[in-house]
Amino acid sequence: MHNSGSLMEHGSQPPMRLLPFGVGALLFTLFFLLGNNVGGELGSFMMASTNVMPFAILAILAYLAGKSPDWAWFATGFWLVVMIAGLALITLGLSIAALTEGALLDPQTPPQFVPGGLLSMALIGLGILVSCTLGLLLLITPLREALARMLPFDPSSFVHTTALIAVLVISLICFMPLLVLGSPPLLQLVDVLVDGDADEGLQLRETVYGLIWTIPAALLAVGYGIRRNLTNALLRLGLVKPSMRQVGGGVALALLLVLVVQLLGAGLDWLWELLGWPVTDTEAFTELLAYAMNPLGAVVIGVSAGLGEELAVRGVLQPRMGILLSNLFFVSLHALQYNWDALLIVFVVGLVCGVVRKYSNTSTAAIVHGVYNFTLIMLSIGLEG
Repeated sequence: MHNSGSLMEHGSQPPMRLLPFGVGALLFTLFFLLGNNVGGELGSFMMASTNVMPFAILAILAYLAGKSPDWAWFATGFWLVVMIAGLALITLGLSIAALTEGALLDPQTPPQFVPGGLLSMALIGLGILVSCTLGLLLLITPLREALARMLPFDPSSFVHTTALIAVLVISLICFMPLLVLGSPPLLQLVDVLVDGDADEGLQLRETVYGLIWTIPAALLAVGYGIRRNLTNALLRLGLVKPSMRQVGGGVALALLLVLVVQLLGAGLDWLWELLGWPVTDTEAFTELLAYAMNPLGAVVIGVSAGLGEELAVRGVLQPRMGILLSNLFFVSLHALQYNWDALLIVFVVGLVCGVVRKYSNTSTAAIVHGVYNFTLIMLSIGLEG
């Protein structure tokens, strides 16, 4: 059975209005180009859109598609290919930089692969090709129908099929460097990527800018302006006013989760050391997040990651992709900066937030996630002090 929101995704709404989206796309493009040219705060603000707006554009194109192949079908496919190709290039670039010890990102260092580096790159490239092939297999209707017995999506929906392919392929590609290299490339490059003279205030503002873009992107991703009005879009996202009981329960659950994660982390450290497996370099990760290692940063990360990630994952994806697949996507977004020990913790946190979303709403899940992040950063500050 499908709720009223799903029915609207199959054309129960009035004819689609293209003009507002055309004007919006034109204005966005103009401001993006202007921001790139003038730089400053406008440039930073517009660049922050690149994390989420490609997904919003993909959703808009998919919603505009008819029941049979038309221009929007081809435009959606083209844009999805562009997105995946862009992610593949970024993934390959970070991997090459890690395998040349940062030479790709540091022009002063001559590039030279570490022993076995070329083989590792070949394996990552092969993994990306396999990921794309698995995504193409989802175009087979019987396969989607089989998956629909386990996941709450409609196998006949063009929107759902597009989302399913994007989630699967992007998740697999993000895992490839860690699978092949055995360590996350961002932490291997922390000395090159982190600028000691960087403006920490600007970095915090860029984090806030990312959240500002995430909110309209999430609304567009569930069909706002095409298949849903604002009220229905917010309900579809699960973004509602939480009750006082939900607020209190969310805070309490977050604090309990912090305690559980501390115990789980200690157990994983012992097990990983016993097995001789590499663990996440916490010092490198702290350096990567140094701009937020203060009370204001804790608030910014708590709100931006808590609300932003929950809107995108538990709000947009989970109602159609289910808890496990949407959580796989959530974990994969951290695979460039965490090793497997920390990713297991991310999986547990995401699973808890997914259950909270299922039995309450995204707002409460965001409270859990936000308070959890805030508390962890404050604990880190306290331990450093």
